[in-house]
Amino acid sequence: MARNLTDDYGAFDHNAEKGGNNETRSRLKRIFVFLTNRYLVLGVGFVAFGIAILVMTTSLQFTDYQKTLSESSSGVIRQYVSQAPRGDIYDSKGILLASTTEYNSVMIANAYLDDDSLNSLCLELSYLFDEYHCIDVADLDQYFVLDPKARFVKDEEKIRLWQTDTNLFGLKDYSSGVIVTFSDDYVKTDPNVFFLYLRRKFNIDNNYTIEEAYRIIRIRYQIFTDNWAFIKGTPVKIATDVPDELIRKFEEQNYHYMGLVAGKEYARTYSTEALYASHVLGYVGKISSVTYQDLAPFGYTSDSVVGKSGVESQMERYLHGKSGITPYSIWTQEGENGMFVPYNYGVSPEEGATVYLTIDSRIQEVGTQALKEYILKAREAEEIRQTGMKTASAGAFVLMNVNTGAIVAMASYPNYDPNDFIIANYGDEQAKIQVNYYLGVDEYQDITAVDLPLWNRAIMSMYAPGSTFKPCTALAALEAGKITPTNNHIACISPYDIDGWIFKCLEYPETGHGDLSLDDAMAQSCNIYFNILGVWTGIDNISAMANRFGLGVKTGIDLPGEISGVMSSREYKRLTRQSVYDKTWFPSNTAQAAIGQFDDCFTILQLCRYTAGIATNKLCTPYVIDKVVASDGSILYKGQTESVDLNIAEENINAVRQAMRCVATGSYGWRSSAGTQLNDENFSIKMVCKTGTAETGFEELRGEYSNGLFICYAPVDNPEVALALVVEKGEWGSSCVEIAKKVMAAYFNDQVDPKTKLVDKNPIRGDYLPNINGSAG
Repeated sequence: MARNLTDDYGAFDHNAEKGGNNETRSRLKRIFVFLTNRYLVLGVGFVAFGIAILVMTTSLQFTDYQKTLSESSSGVIRQYVSQAPRGDIYDSKGILLASTTEYNSVMIANAYLDDDSLNSLCLELSYLFDEYHCIDVADLDQYFVLDPKARFVKDEEKIRLWQTDTNLFGLKDYSSGVIVTFSDDYVKTDPNVFFLYLRRKFNIDNNYTIEEAYRIIRIRYQIFTDNWAFIKGTPVKIATDVPDELIRKFEEQNYHYMGLVAGKEYARTYSTEALYASHVLGYVGKISSVTYQDLAPFGYTSDSVVGKSGVESQMERYLHGKSGITPYSIWTQEGENGMFVPYNYGVSPEEGATVYLTIDSRIQEVGTQALKEYILKAREAEEIRQTGMKTASAGAFVLMNVNTGAIVAMASYPNYDPNDFIIANYGDEQAKIQVNYYLGVDEYQDITAVDLPLWNRAIMSMYAPGSTFKPCTALAALEAGKITPTNNHIACISPYDIDGWIFKCLEYPETGHGDLSLDDAMAQSCNIYFNILGVWTGIDNISAMANRFGLGVKTGIDLPGEISGVMSSREYKRLTRQSVYDKTWFPSNTAQAAIGQFDDCFTILQLCRYTAGIATNKLCTPYVIDKVVASDGSILYKGQTESVDLNIAEENINAVRQAMRCVATGSYGWRSSAGTQLNDENFSIKMVCKTGTAETGFEELRGEYSNGLFICYAPVDNPEVALALVVEKGEWGSSCVEIAKKVMAAYFNDQVDPKTKLVDKNPIRGDYLPNINGSAG
């Protein structure tokens, strides 16, 4: 082994001494090993990457700088989001309710003008907009005007909030002891000082008169409110409803009107018929900041118009359409010698889908007018009686197809004109007043709180149903076997003791009706009969039957804002009362709930659905949107859903139908609570119905009448439609029958005797009974 080692070493040493060739090879080998070292390769890679980033950053900085220099002295091409036309809305007969009207608008984009040049341009534009009768977009007018003296149009508190807004002026507020001038950064509560402040802020030359300076300020303020977007290249709208002639002038002299961009905008337009369907249709308005945050990812801008209520809100995703991208070019400082960049690209906006409703505009109008006329007549009658009671003031009705759930008509009164929200934005003073009333602004706050013109009472308000609930109690008793279709007599004895509480018959308080059948009791709307029947049946069975009909439960209608209402029950009382005693359920509570009082409170839509359920023994889901159709004709949405069987025994539901028919005709031994208004001699349409007079609990406190309610369906055989209505402070439910007759006559193309009158007998108290155990709801 030693020999081998020596030989190997000797051979290596011998080769090294042979000359330069071997030494060169060795040196090259060492260099190769060094260059192929992995750490060296990684180090060189990182250095190269860093150099590349430095070069790219420097290039971008100089490129943007060069671009700015170029844009400030030649043509500029940019783009903005273009609004899509909103989809149309039609009623069931093809009548156009809501459409879109196209207008020219003028926007101003950043053309890198100095203040003097921009102010000169603004003044010229202001005079042109007046000459061509354009509508200025001037948000300044909401706070400050010059007519002819400078003044604020809002109270001092709102002016302070406006001026201290950090996204706007960002002025400092103060309490006292500060001398404010136009040149400092304090809030200006003196309109003249504020005018001088604006004049200084926008560098308006003193050679301009006060009027000229104000004209300039109105446009400069509009730019200022969206200054960040303006600087970044988004044009700001400064005028709308601009005639084609002026648009051509701007385009032909685009090198002179630097920064001007002509565009299209679309305004919602509502037909005359829309007035009578306003609560179903809804209205549109500028998107709120909160809604914008939610919808911005879907292409909405801060200026987008969105549905605020009704179908306009419910179907927003279909109606809105898809915004486009519109490129635009502007002249800059070199004027005619500059380069105007042409364009031939962009994305066209896509029009919103078309929505078809189930409502019939003709019946909408008839029903709304009937409500209005009833209220006017009730007020006239009260002026003659001079009882000092507050009478009819508002109401609502729903007419529904009993087989499908399609809403044929739904109205609430007072109503509103959705066009007011549109034309108010274009400067119409009367429309502005109306909108202030609708929204309860300033001096309209109190009256709006009572009238609630934007409130869809048919689905947003709940009312004690009164005697209209008695068919439900009868069905619960029949299904529970407490009475039968052939054995249903109960003695009406007044006064009557239930659980230590004394109840009296409304018609015969000292004696009662005596023996009554279900037909008799329904025709007379006898409280004692149904008090006793309710106690026999029990609140659990009554509540279960009410829930079966969807009472106290949202119907699922395709409109926003629906409330659920309340059905009396042991559980609800336990959850809503304070003391242990009040949480206990008593038979006297059942007696009240059985006649549609106590905690019972439902929407008019629920009462209509319940009435349709009695007509068909099925529970349907109401809907107002028949279908939504895309521009290519494809169906995007269908409103109708399948009805659900109620599975009530036919002999039982027929017994209740027969009893309700007696409300129109009278029973064998007793007249109807509706009088002769609905008998065959006075009304040809045969209806199954029930009147209701429900106390609100405020009659004596506020000096007002009870609510009047009415439900019905027709025809008796093969029913088509169901109706439910309420008149707040409407006195007797039987008085409201005339509204139902007009609506039904419109649907069946029949005539109504115009010589109808209010029922003379108008009690303060209706079906409501005395508080039981201090627990009346």
